[in-house]
Amino acid sequence: MSAEISVVRGWRSREAAIGVSREGLSRLRGAPAGSAARKDLSPLARGHLTFVAVGAVGVSVVVGVFDREGTYGWGVAAILLGLAALAQLFIVEKPGSQSYRLALVFLLTSAILLPPAAVAAVAALHYVPSWFRFVRSWHVRIFNVGCTVLSSLAAWVVYDISGGEGASAGRFALAGAAAAATFVIVNHFLLAVMIKLAARVRMRDTKLFGVESLSTDLALAALGIGVAVVWVSNTWTIAFAVAPLLLIYRALHVPQLEIEARIDAKTGLLNAREFEAALLHELERAARSALPFSLLMLDLDHFRNFNNTHGHLAGDAVLRALAETIGLELRHGDIAARFGGEEFAVVIPGADQIAALQVAERIRAAVEARRVHEETAAVPLRATVSIGVATYPMHGRTPKELTHEADQALYRAKDRGRNQVVGVDDTAPPAPQLVAV
Repeated sequence: MSAEISVVRGWRSREAAIGVSREGLSRLRGAPAGSAARKDLSPLARGHLTFVAVGAVGVSVVVGVFDREGTYGWGVAAILLGLAALAQLFIVEKPGSQSYRLALVFLLTSAILLPPAAVAAVAALHYVPSWFRFVRSWHVRIFNVGCTVLSSLAAWVVYDISGGEGASAGRFALAGAAAAATFVIVNHFLLAVMIKLAARVRMRDTKLFGVESLSTDLALAALGIGVAVVWVSNTWTIAFAVAPLLLIYRALHVPQLEIEARIDAKTGLLNAREFEAALLHELERAARSALPFSLLMLDLDHFRNFNNTHGHLAGDAVLRALAETIGLELRHGDIAARFGGEEFAVVIPGADQIAALQVAERIRAAVEARRVHEETAAVPLRATVSIGVATYPMHGRTPKELTHEADQALYRAKDRGRNQVVGVDDTAPPAPQLVAV
């Protein structure tokens, strides 16, 4: 959602994996991923990473051969580098491990005012201070630098070809707009391809080409053109042109704060308080429509063993892996949450007891089959889960009643040996039917 990524599935970093930005948080298929992801990039993802990195170096060399002096030289480049580096320290993280970057403003200013060698230098070096504040794997750092250098130089080429330098006011505006659009398009395309190859999601699911993402980055890029205009006309007034960035940062940050208040930080699922509100809303909707819905209560078996044997990082990795597995087995509109500790909850609208038991069994089987890779563990981790299932209205008509009944079914599943699904009426998932062919 801007000119960089925080993490990509399979790339080791602070969050260990990318979960594609999805509306409704955990209400749809594909909840945020955990470090159950592969320890390495796929060959195609590595190929794209190499292409971006080598391409950035190659393009920098080529445009350097045809270097023009630029409106300003390395002194202004140093100032813009400092401003971009400062802005890079104030990243607004978005769901899906993507981010909005105010540094985009100064990258566009550089593309307008500086020669290409300086443009590439600003694009690459402005990341350095942020590396001491934000933990990123070397894969992510290389990709972000390469992607930003290519985007900045593409913007410089378009601006230069459009004859923006020394042109009339109207032609300058068109050249600047073309440069801004080029930066955003190249940047989002390279990033979307990487997410597609590394996280194995469709490019449209990255939402990088959605109205919100494109309009925000285009607005920031346009502000960079405005800063260039002010710089040329009266350098002493540049502070007035940059001041709106403070309001922009705060405006972008508010929605993130609202999201953080609703989700569990470790798993990316709804937190317990938000889930209680969602459960009440679903109960009221079911009462009006006279349709059933089911509640699943899930508990990781022997969770403390992961913490005691492999450390808390391994335990966190298992929690994130379970969250991702749950999301992969749910439909759009289903609701998943971390209820507390190693306990999770799922609401499945429209599902009767039999359908809910089938969903629960799919989740149980998927968790059992999954292996969680964590650097602190010597071997891949294997987890199992016990699940209790209750259905409205046959097992309760209030959130408290349904939660209690699902909990009781969960306790029976654990008492009977764990790694199984139990319904309130001691029902088990129906056996899969074999079809003769």
